[in-house]
Amino acid sequence: MNLKENWKKLHGSKKTFRNGMYATVLAVVVLVAVILLNLVVRAFPTKYTELDISTSGLFTLSETSKNLLHELQTDVTAYYLATSGEEDSNITRLLDRYADESAHFTWEQRDPVLYPTFAEKYEGASTGCVVLITADKYDVVSYQDMYPMDLEAYYYYGTQQYSFDAENCLTVALANVTRTTGYKLYELTGHGETALESDFTDTLNNAGVTVEELNLTTAGSIPEDANDLLINAPLADVTADEAAMLTSYVENGGKLFVVTDFTVDTPNLDTVLAACGMTRQEGLLVETNADNYPYGYPQTYLMPNIQSSEIMAGMTSGMRVYTPIAQGIVQSEDSEFVLTTLLSTSDAAYSLINYEEAETVEKSDTDPEGSFAVAVAAENTSTGARVVWVNCPNTLLSGTNQSVSGGNAQMLGSIVNWFNDEQTTAVISSKSLSTSSLTVPNAARLGLGILFVFALPIICLITGVVVCLIRRRR
Repeated sequence: MNLKENWKKLHGSKKTFRNGMYATVLAVVVLVAVILLNLVVRAFPTKYTELDISTSGLFTLSETSKNLLHELQTDVTAYYLATSGEEDSNITRLLDRYADESAHFTWEQRDPVLYPTFAEKYEGASTGCVVLITADKYDVVSYQDMYPMDLEAYYYYGTQQYSFDAENCLTVALANVTRTTGYKLYELTGHGETALESDFTDTLNNAGVTVEELNLTTAGSIPEDANDLLINAPLADVTADEAAMLTSYVENGGKLFVVTDFTVDTPNLDTVLAACGMTRQEGLLVETNADNYPYGYPQTYLMPNIQSSEIMAGMTSGMRVYTPIAQGIVQSEDSEFVLTTLLSTSDAAYSLINYEEAETVEKSDTDPEGSFAVAVAAENTSTGARVVWVNCPNTLLSGTNQSVSGGNAQMLGSIVNWFNDEQTTAVISSKSLSTSSLTVPNAARLGLGILFVFALPIICLITGVVVCLIRRRR
């Protein structure tokens, strides 16, 4: 009997031991599987393993950045200068997203403590910045540029509000270091033209275009290195000789951007434009569609519709162009140029013919109505000539541009890129860092209050009574 009990006891111990071994082996297998799965997941691009749940999409790249990265043929290395343990996670995550989109883009961190002389090699580099480097170029994106402060909020309200503009800065820098061709745009002077301000020249510089002044009277001709020519709202007409130079320039495949003031008589310049199939629409444009002029402003302050075309490809969704005080453009049907409307009014607009004598903008029976072109592009496919005319003198003013958050400058950049057969790099909007509050509309508060305070408790109470009665009957 003792022997049998000992055998059972020994057999039970072996069974327990085997079960313990199985459990141990299973635990080890599961642990190894988890580790391997973690390694596999970490090998995937972060865009698949890390979801961007930020309200403003801080780490979601725009189509502009993605397209640029997908077409990248040059190796680019981005160096993030930050002390170990003090990195900005917003910047590192964004750099990961850039690296995910292209095998030609990589990034590394450089600790100023471990690499004290690294920043000295690159002008403007300091702690917090990102330096983008190719074999022969570099560009520095400062921390302040990636986190710009809202100066208007600071000066008016005394609050320091920052936004995250790193994607726009990095994409512009990426385009700068990979661009192989530079262009030159000449601004015509000598007729009271409006000089481009910094927001427009900065946009052109980002597109690889440098701006220089040109006085045709003193120069005697248009320089051979002129890729593009700009005539911005002259207060006097060009001379007959200058008009002949401009006509010859266009006939030989030149690229001309013209902004005019309809209150200024310019018959010589109008002749150049007429040869491209474009003439003035008599009168002052008045918009009656509330979506096409700013609330609280006169109906002559147009915010025209942006017509879809390859020329305006850089205008991102939601971006607007502002053209206050404008005149329409009539397009010839038998021109040798291919004409494309870029900006137009709504169908509810009209042209006020007698605007000089009119006391109000009320439409008369003689005023033509319908949709009018405010900006038109003309292209001669045989010579390569390209001309764009915007019939609004305020188009390329800084104040006008700022009213639509840079939309007018982006339009200029898009058109000049079309002139030069370059891909347009759109302006990428800053991402807000402020926390948006969830608010309940006033109209819904009463209904939700009745639902949660009265209706749901009563329903629960009735349900409970019914359940109790049913159970008692059973």
